[in-house]
Amino acid sequence: MAPSLLRSSFRVVQQAMASSPRVALRTTTPSQMSRTWMRAGQAGMYSTGKGSGAGAGDDDMLDAMMAGMESDFAVPTSTSETTSTTTETTSASSEGSVDPEPTFVATPVDLEKRLKALMPEYMSMGGQLAPKPKSALKSNPSSNSLTIAQLLAAGLHLGHSTSLWNVASMPFVFGIREGISIINLEHTLTHLRRACTVTKAVARQGGIILFIGTREGVDHVTIDAAKSCSAYYVASKWCPGTITNAQEIVGPHTPRLPDARAGDLAKPFRPDLVIVLNPLENMIAIKEATRFNIPTIAITDTDVDPRIVSYPIPANDDSVRGVELVAKVLAEAAKEGNVLAAEASKVQSRQRIEGRMDRMKARSPRA
Repeated sequence: MAPSLLRSSFRVVQQAMASSPRVALRTTTPSQMSRTWMRAGQAGMYSTGKGSGAGAGDDDMLDAMMAGMESDFAVPTSTSETTSTTTETTSASSEGSVDPEPTFVATPVDLEKRLKALMPEYMSMGGQLAPKPKSALKSNPSSNSLTIAQLLAAGLHLGHSTSLWNVASMPFVFGIREGISIINLEHTLTHLRRACTVTKAVARQGGIILFIGTREGVDHVTIDAAKSCSAYYVASKWCPGTITNAQEIVGPHTPRLPDARAGDLAKPFRPDLVIVLNPLENMIAIKEATRFNIPTIAITDTDVDPRIVSYPIPANDDSVRGVELVAKVLAEAAKEGNVLAAEASKVQSRQRIEGRMDRMKARSPRA
């Protein structure tokens, strides 16, 4: 066996023994290595070796080397060395990747009490509690302050696939991107402001505004928008005939007028403006409102014909965030109309009182 091959074999054996826990207890010194090579040299293993062949000589040489290494790396058996070995083994295992066994607490921990005790320290270190979620309609943006950037952030520019494209919505389409129609937000902003003007005018005249949004995820938006402007809403399925056959649908639930006769039927109140947030699912409601010449406002996506409503708003009706933004803007316009109606009512009542006082003064005899 050649000396170079012998040295490489020795290095492999040394690395294997160094990686084992037994050899890791003591480090190999140059003097130990020299003694091992000396024993191998004294045994005369660098020549042809013992035995009847080169293979037998190599085996004897490796046996001699292993015997020398075992004597050099022998582990002491005394009590003191055993204790130190155990300590070193424990420290080595702790430095490794082996995790210690978990220590279980016998008594349960009161989490609320612990959190209250840690809260002052947490606040002193600069921590802040998570703010409570604000209501979606506490700060409604007005149509004048609305920008195209807000419409873009709400995802109102994303239309449907070109396979679902309605030809009548082509004037509102800016282009096509990867098979999806892109809505021109300039038209969206213009039509939304026009719809806000109509909503404000109806609310100023004291008209009844009805919000319709029956899609899942849009129902709570419809309720919040209607409540914020003191309007009516339909957040569940639209009952066919609510407007066209009102005597049968809502007639028994409508209060009778004070001057109504015994045989007169209760006259149901029809809305003066219908706002539809998902028109595809409420086509019956739109047709009923159109039959009685009730103006309608609806969010018309690229798969909806905008000619079915009086005031279309070209936008994405699948984005809950975008629908919420449109509903908030329309609700804010209705609130402004209600404020103007209240002010006009106060002015009319004041003028009526002043007119009565003037007539009373004119009728009174002169002193």
